[in-house]
Amino acid sequence: MKLSVALPLAAAYNQDTALEYAKLAGAAYCSDSALEAWSCGDKCSADVKSVKICKGDTTKSFVGVWDSTCVVSFEGTSNIQSFITDLEFWKSSTDWDVCDGCKVHSGFLKEYKSMQSCVKSTLADLGCPSGSSIKTTGHSLGAAIDGIAMMDLHSAGWKIAESYNFGMPRTGNENFATEFNKLFSSIFYRVTHHRDPVVQVPPPALIVNWHFTHVEPEVFYKSKVSSGFQQCAENRDKKCSAQYWDIAIDLLSLGDHLDYMGVDTSFFGCKKGAEDGELGEVPMMLMV
Repeated sequence: MKLSVALPLAAAYNQDTALEYAKLAGAAYCSDSALEAWSCGDKCSADVKSVKICKGDTTKSFVGVWDSTCVVSFEGTSNIQSFITDLEFWKSSTDWDVCDGCKVHSGFLKEYKSMQSCVKSTLADLGCPSGSSIKTTGHSLGAAIDGIAMMDLHSAGWKIAESYNFGMPRTGNENFATEFNKLFSSIFYRVTHHRDPVVQVPPPALIVNWHFTHVEPEVFYKSKVSSGFQQCAENRDKKCSAQYWDIAIDLLSLGDHLDYMGVDTSFFGCKKGAEDGELGEVPMMLMV
């Protein structure tokens, strides 16, 4: 049975909605069994049903039904420091025919393709085939995969009704960002937190014949949620996270990457995860 729900375009950023998406993004780090039972603690507080797991090469995603609409949440990486180092020094692009002149980070695209068919078939199995409205989210590497997935799923006929993601690295070139913004700027929010170093990589310096460019709009929290936020619609607007550009200094603020909207956007805070032994690699730097 196809779920046919008319969803209005998001007119404005909603902080309560962002909190719900941050929990869904954080939940993607929890164990498969906790997700399928939807019993991963506070991050599983939303009413999500029929959760199915899609395994990628190094991460996973889950697909479920939330408020009568299918939602896809993409897991990030557990080894943040290595991830940042790789993105800072090993910048590799690949052509992607989803739009004219589009290039994306080859590692992000490879990881998405490793779960692409599972995501699409699971959406269909849950009553959301091509043509349906869906919602998406992700954190860190998962946010980059989410951006690629949105473009791919749109081109395959799905309608992206809403997407909030968190701590997203630069994902593609200017052509990719321009097309993404044209399609999704009214229903998408890239949420950033203070000196989160992941949003500063890959650096925007010239790589062969293209630049890594952020998608927009951005919602920037300089402090805790209660202190308010700044919205930016232009790339590298210094009123938002672009004011912080020194990755060496930003690395001292990894805690900003692991906390979005007051939610543990990592394997921390996952009920049952440690017992199930499905947390993946726990970097020593995060154990201090």
